[in-house]
Amino acid sequence: MLERRAGVEISNSQGTQNFFVVGIGASAGGLQPLEEFFEHMPIDSGAAFVVIQHLSPDFKSLMKELLERRTGMTIYRATEGMQLEPNTVYLNPPGKNLVVENHRIHLLNQEGRNYHGLNLPIDIFLESLAKNYNEQAIGIILSGTGTDGTNGLKAIKKAGGFTMVQEPDTAEFAAMPRAAIATGMVDRSVSPQQLAQITNQLVRSRKTPNTLSPETTAFFNSHNLERITEIIGEEDDTDFSHYKTSTLLRRIERRYLITGCNEVDEFIHLLETSAQERSILRSEILIHVTQFFRDQPAWDFLEAEVIPQLIAKVPPQEELRCWVTACATGEEAYSLAILLDEAIAKSDKPVKFKIFATDIDKGALEKAIHGIYPETIINNISPERLENYFVYKNNSLQVIRHLREKLLFASHDLTKDAAFTRMNLISCRNVLIYLQSDLQQQVLRNLHFSLASKGILFLGEAETLGQIESEFQPLHNKQKIYQKSRDIKLPVTYKGIENHRRLSQPFSLSQNCDRNRIEPMLERVFSSFLSKNKATCFLVDRDHKIFHIFNDSLEVLKLPLGRTKTDVTKLVPSNLQLPLTTALHRAKRDFCKVCYAGIKLDKKSINSNINWSLD
Repeated sequence: MLERRAGVEISNSQGTQNFFVVGIGASAGGLQPLEEFFEHMPIDSGAAFVVIQHLSPDFKSLMKELLERRTGMTIYRATEGMQLEPNTVYLNPPGKNLVVENHRIHLLNQEGRNYHGLNLPIDIFLESLAKNYNEQAIGIILSGTGTDGTNGLKAIKKAGGFTMVQEPDTAEFAAMPRAAIATGMVDRSVSPQQLAQITNQLVRSRKTPNTLSPETTAFFNSHNLERITEIIGEEDDTDFSHYKTSTLLRRIERRYLITGCNEVDEFIHLLETSAQERSILRSEILIHVTQFFRDQPAWDFLEAEVIPQLIAKVPPQEELRCWVTACATGEEAYSLAILLDEAIAKSDKPVKFKIFATDIDKGALEKAIHGIYPETIINNISPERLENYFVYKNNSLQVIRHLREKLLFASHDLTKDAAFTRMNLISCRNVLIYLQSDLQQQVLRNLHFSLASKGILFLGEAETLGQIESEFQPLHNKQKIYQKSRDIKLPVTYKGIENHRRLSQPFSLSQNCDRNRIEPMLERVFSSFLSKNKATCFLVDRDHKIFHIFNDSLEVLKLPLGRTKTDVTKLVPSNLQLPLTTALHRAKRDFCKVCYAGIKLDKKSINSNINWSLD
């Protein structure tokens, strides 16, 4: 079946053929980088290549003849129904939009336009490529003016494919590459020659693109996977163990291939030493692919059928309460705020509303709070809404203060933190699918508890209610919009999350407590450490703050000048900070003793290896 979006039909079918498809978008100044790319691309890589240019309907393109001078691959001007084959290049014809379905090319009239009357052929093709080829899709943007291709790359990123652009400094017209980079969805920004080299490496490194390679499965065994997730989760105590293993492996493999590392130990070392690489991989796993009014039909239904009813039922002197979970950089939360503000303005009821928007990624939340977005968002927002709710600021668009003040952004982990309550509407879209099934059900039970009577639950297109389906009335099955049927407390069924919550509670060691009154559990730890006569011993609470120093014969701790810090990970030598943080994380998570041997301690007076244990 074909799905119609913005006047263009796009397939929902899944790719099954065993080769990558590389979509290349180019506009003004694109000839030279295209020639350079294909000149350095081996003719036997095994991938198919589709080149989309901005062409006038009456323009006779010579691209076929020009590229044939640079590559030995077969080059076709695309025609209706042509089947994609590996080691072949396809060029879009003038006056037509090109999409793929079931590995065949389909040509559409250029009637698919966005709100601003623009036809975006690169976006249209790349979005169809993402839907049909998923992880087998590679999207590349070369020189050009405007923003075409940006949303297409975002779609490929969401589908698990690879996204690259020409380094803007090497492009004659840098607007298209820069617009894509501004979204944060680009894996690499390099020269055309390097684009060819990386593409060849990606294609050849995964012989079966829609599955994990045996080499990667062996590389990222349970030990390595645990180590990697600990490294990227330790900075803010995020536990990735509840994520689906297949999701973790795919996202880690994807980043591993992009970095060009040859061994898993090399990749782990890169993560240990590079804060930037840790941040990138963390974002890869958390998948911050979002946009304003994503999945437009669902928002249309909310606007027409759901929100007016919610406003009508709000009691006097009460506010409408909404919760957007996994809000990423805030686009969905602001989309909901726009619909609510518009609906209240149309009604005769002066209702106030508050939107709680949460995520576990503090960097994404920081962007959401400021509400500043690249100009490419104009492709997803009507001119009227742009005028009413945004202001231009340094070549970007910022949500107006009036609307930003309606939202409260906060760090929150759905898998372990307490849920908000009395919510009239909860949006939890495209996050459950990445969690293990038992945890999915517990999160759904928590969301059910959070909803007020007859509250609305809004899920992602690939998500279901599972075991609690009977507790909701479907308002629109296809768009995954449901209404809570009854007010009951559903039982907890996933023991792991109960334990996780228990371990996540910090010891109560407030500044006002009497530190001589130590709880029995802490007394046992105290005695255990005292029995280790000559050992360097100190007791810390769950937040890594030092509670008591028993002995520091090795002078491991050092107090810096200025304001005193009590975080033990900040008081040890720099080479001990990462292993100590990792050990503390494991001890908290598993509630067990953690031992390390052979840790190198470099001090002026001591140069030796030490052993340590965390009880």
